[in-house]
Amino acid sequence: MTKLVFALIVTLGGQTISTEYWSGIDTCLWYAKRLISQHHHTYHQHHPKNESIHATCLPRRVDPRTVQIFDH
Repeated sequence: MTKLVFALIVTLGGQTISTEYWSGIDTCLWYAKRLISQHHHTYHQHHPKNESIHATCLPRRVDPRTVQIFDH
C-alpha cells in the first residue's frame, strides 16, 4: 500500500543531490525555505551561478516499507 507524502527535492547546479520524504507539507516547505534562504545569503558571494541550489516540495506516493518518511 502506498502513502501520499511530500518529497523535498534539493538540486545543486541542476543535479538532484537529495530527496527526503515528509508526511506533512508544512514541514517540507519549512526545510525547503530554510535551505534556499541559507544558500542565498552565503553561497552566491563565493560560487558561480551554475552551482545554485534549489529546494522544492512535490507530492509523491511511496511505499512506507521501502522509504523513510520523516514526521517533523
